[in-house]
Amino acid sequence: MPLEYALQHRGRFPDPGPWKVPPAHKVTLGDTLGIEALPRQRFYKTKRTPYVLNIMVVGESGLGKTTFMNTLFNTSLKEEIPAKNPQATKTVEIDPVHYELVEDGVTLNLTVVDTPGFGDQLNREHNLAPIVKYIDDQFEAYHAAERSPGFRRAIPDTRIHALLYFIAPTGHALKELDIKALQVLSAKVNVIPVIAKADTLTQDEMAAFKKTILRDIDANNIKIFPTAYPDDRESVEELEASKYIPFTVIGSDQFVDVDGKQVRGRVYRWGIVEVENENHCDFVHLRELLMTHALHDLLETSHTVHYHNYRAEKLRSNGRPESILACDESYEFRIERSKENMAEDMSKKEEEMRANFVLKVREKEASLREREEQLNQRRQQLMAELEEQRLVLAAEEREFQELYNQSRNAR
Repeated sequence: MPLEYALQHRGRFPDPGPWKVPPAHKVTLGDTLGIEALPRQRFYKTKRTPYVLNIMVVGESGLGKTTFMNTLFNTSLKEEIPAKNPQATKTVEIDPVHYELVEDGVTLNLTVVDTPGFGDQLNREHNLAPIVKYIDDQFEAYHAAERSPGFRRAIPDTRIHALLYFIAPTGHALKELDIKALQVLSAKVNVIPVIAKADTLTQDEMAAFKKTILRDIDANNIKIFPTAYPDDRESVEELEASKYIPFTVIGSDQFVDVDGKQVRGRVYRWGIVEVENENHCDFVHLRELLMTHALHDLLETSHTVHYHNYRAEKLRSNGRPESILACDESYEFRIERSKENMAEDMSKKEEEMRANFVLKVREKEASLREREEQLNQRRQQLMAELEEQRLVLAAEEREFQELYNQSRNAR
C-alpha cells in the first residue's frame, strides 16, 4: 500500500530540500480573517524592541571626532576631553561609551567607540592592532553566545556596525597610514570615509580632494559602504551621482542665528558656516544615510558579510572543510549558483555532443557515399567484363556451330 500510494502521488509533493519551504497553494477566503492587521502587530512589536547601533570613530587627534558625534545625534554624547600630548600617548586606546536615545517611542541603544591615540605616535606600525583586536573580540563574543545553551535568547550585539574613518583635510592624496588602515578595516566592518573640518576647504578643493581619495580607494581595492554593498542600488546610484562620497562634514556644538533661526554652525570673520546646509558640507546626507536609509543595511551587512566571513575563517582555521559551513545564509545562494553553473556546463556539453554526433554522422555518410560510388564503379567494371566475356563466348559458339555444320556436310 505505501508503495502504491507513493506511485500514485509521485511528483505531487516533491521534497523541497534543506532550508526550503514547499510551494503553497493559493486559496480564496470566504470571510475576513484580520490578516491585514499582522503588519501593524509586527510594527508595534518592533517599535517596542530597542534598536542597536555600534559606531566606531577612527582618525587622528584634532579632527573634531567628538564634536562631530555630538552634532550627528543632536545631543551632548560626550564632553570634550583636553587633547593629550601626542608623544605622551604610547598606544591606541579603545573607549566605548553607551547611550540610550529615544524618539517618538523608538529606542536606540547607541554605542560610540572612540580610538584616541590613533596616528599620534611617530612609530605607527602597531596603531591598528588594538582596533582590529577589539573588532574581532566582539565577533568572538557573538560567536560564543551562538554556541552557548542560551542561543535562542536575544544575543547582546556589540559588533561594530559602522566605522567612520576621519580623513584630514589636506587636499592631497591619502597618507600611507590611511591606506593601510582602510584596507585592513574595510575587510572587517562597514567603513564610511569622512573628510573632517570641511570648512577649511573651498568647494573646488572639496571636489578635487574627493576625486583624489576615490582614486586612491579604487587603486588599493578598498571596500567602502555603501558602494561596495549595493543592496539598494537606487540609493547608491543617487549618492554616486551626487558625488557625496566621501562625505565632507563639519562639527559644531554652537548655535548661531541665521535669518532669525538658530542653527548649528561656526562663525568666522568672513561669514557663517552652517552644519546642516548641503551647500556647505555633506553632513545632512551622511546622517540620512546612517539613520534614514541604511541603518538596517548596516546591521544586515555586518551580520551576513563581515561576521560570516569571520566565522567561516574561524571554522576553517580549526581544520573543518568549507562544506561544513552549509548552515550559512549564503549557502542557498551558493547552491543555486552551483546549479546554474552545472546547468550551463551540461548545456555546453550537450551542444558539444550534438555537434560531435552530427559531425560523425556526416563523416559516416560521406564514407558510405564514397564506398557506394566505389561499389558502383566496381559493378560497372564487372558488368563490362561480363558483357565482353558473353560476346566472346557467343563468337566462339557461332564458330563452333559453323565447324559442326561443315563437318556434317562433308559426310
